[in-house]
Amino acid sequence: MPRFTGRLFIGLALVLSVLLGGLLRASEQNPEVITQLAGVGPVQTLGNLQYVEVNTSPEQAPAKQLLIFVHGTPGSLTAFETYLRDPLMRQRFHMISVTRPGWVHPDDVKQEMLGEQALALEPLLRKNQSTKGALLMGHSYGGPVVARTAMDFPELVAGMVLVASTGDPQLSGPRWYNRFAMVLPRFILGADLKGANAEILALKPQLINMLPRWQDLQIPVLIVQGSDDKLVHPANADFLQSVLVNASVTRINREDMGHFVLWQEASLIRDNILSLF
Repeated sequence: MPRFTGRLFIGLALVLSVLLGGLLRASEQNPEVITQLAGVGPVQTLGNLQYVEVNTSPEQAPAKQLLIFVHGTPGSLTAFETYLRDPLMRQRFHMISVTRPGWVHPDDVKQEMLGEQALALEPLLRKNQSTKGALLMGHSYGGPVVARTAMDFPELVAGMVLVASTGDPQLSGPRWYNRFAMVLPRFILGADLKGANAEILALKPQLINMLPRWQDLQIPVLIVQGSDDKLVHPANADFLQSVLVNASVTRINREDMGHFVLWQEASLIRDNILSLF
């Protein structure tokens, strides 16, 4: 019996590694800590997050609207390199991409509370010197992070972009393999997947608490979703559109695309951002 139990545990661990491994492969993998993003600029530290900043306006020129990018789980500021380097985006926006609290170093304790992550973004929002509020763009788990930030600091946020974003509590709760992963040691699951699992396990009750607050958002929102997304249920986009009752919502559905839509359709997303904001 002990031998059978041990084999079962190993078997389940292998299955779990495959299931959650898809999350790591189809998300923004967390690279080694970097100090410089080539072609963009130095990586800076602010509290418990890191960020890279591009295209701040000269003193005598009109300030450009700030756009802040927030990655999913796992991930880092490198997820948005395509947008940071895009000449059309640079022409229009002052851009900042962050590595969220808990993801700067491999051994960092994950910050599972969306409210605390929103609080960490507040000083960056205040870097906006334009006559407009800042824009927030989140991918995957980054979606509820930017949404919570917009809810907590509405006077600083003028719009949101939600790409392959979770949001529906009924579709975003932990699955059986997330619960099983709680008992797996880090050396089996890996630091990134262990950390991502911790964030996912804590997400559902926070999304429930956010339910009455979606109606308070009265800003333009762009929702982008692939129909073949295996990590974030595509019906999350339906949910987001249904609860953003006082927002001006534009939705882009991409058939046969999955979680990689952030990168596969970067030009389309860019063009819509330039058009809407």
